[in-house]
Parts: sequence; C-alpha cells; structure tokens
Amino acid sequence: MPRWKQRLKQSAADMLKLPPDALLDVPRITCVDGKNVVVENAGGLLKVEAEQVLLNLGKEILIIRGRDFEVTLVTEREVHLSGAVNQIEFVRDGRGAP
Repeated sequence: MPRWKQRLKQSAADMLKLPPDALLDVPRITCVDGKNVVVENAGGLLKVEAEQVLLNLGKEILIIRGRDFEVTLVTEREVHLSGAVNQIEFVRDGRGAP
C-alpha cells in the first residue's frame, strides 16, 4: 500500500478514535480459552510443529508455543490454529526466532 494511503488511514483512525485494527492492516491475534488461535493479517506460516508455530507478521515474527498444534485453516490473510497454548511471543525484528 502506498505510504500516503497508510498515513490517510492512520489519520482517519486517530480522528475517529478507532482502534488501529479497524482501518489499518495490522496483525490481530485472538486466543480463545487457550485452545484456539486466530491470527488476522498474517503474512504466512514460517514453521509448524506440534509444540511450536511461527508466523510472519511483516516486521515481526509471532511464536506460539504449547502442544498438539494443528493448523485448521489458512487463507491469504488469516491463520487458524488449535492446540494447547502456553505462550505467545513477538520477535520485533525477526532475529532470535528458532
């Protein structure tokens, strides 16, 4: 998205006092009961294992740790996981991801 469009959306969100995820393409993570995770605006899966899932969020990497993970849905901008979630971690610059 061109930079000016991003700034326009940011200004509109600020002026209307909307949360950033309402107009901007920022990642949104929803975890329900520690068993189901939905990641919106995800850039894609980097690694899927039974105990760990890594997702590309653009400037960040999302690491979800736990057990018995299963990817239930992958779309262009959304990933759904099920399993027992123990930890959710952001790695801001992409360094340090296993």
